[in-house]
Amino acid sequence: MDTRTKSHVNGISIYQDKHGRDVYYDRLTKDGYLILESNAPRFSFYQKRFLFPLIVFALLLNFDFGSMHVGWVEAGAVALITLLGLEYFFRFKYLKTLTVIPNFKPEKKESFLKKVNRQNEPKILLLKGFLYILFGVLLLIYAYQLNSTGFDLIIMAVISGVVIIVGLTYLYALIVRKKC
Repeated sequence: MDTRTKSHVNGISIYQDKHGRDVYYDRLTKDGYLILESNAPRFSFYQKRFLFPLIVFALLLNFDFGSMHVGWVEAGAVALITLLGLEYFFRFKYLKTLTVIPNFKPEKKESFLKKVNRQNEPKILLLKGFLYILFGVLLLIYAYQLNSTGFDLIIMAVISGVVIIVGLTYLYALIVRKKC
């Protein structure tokens, strides 16, 4: 009997144990951490700890601070400090508050498509797919309007391409929903 239930969290390194509970598997310590429904919002915040430094980097480069211009080096330094701070709080503060499952052995990894289909309703898959694609296209339009050239254009095009691929993946998951 399959005990998999709808997860409170999803993403990389998230598994369900034999009892259908969400478990974060830490590859560094080889331990599992039980994620209860009450812990899910905070865990979701820390799951995005690698995204926040990128956002900080982009914001620092694009905002006008009057007479002060923030360059690539300064923005990169602030983003790195943000990443290190978030990683410290995640590993040494937040994970300590969770129930530890020592030497957790993750079962067979569920494919991304199966997990996405299990955790999302069809209308949500459709919405996510179209919104990701729209965001990718809008990024390209934004780069065009800024008359971006060189490194800026390459970065915007790569990010846009990745976002569009994620959107297409959600739409593909919707198409193959019955097969999963």
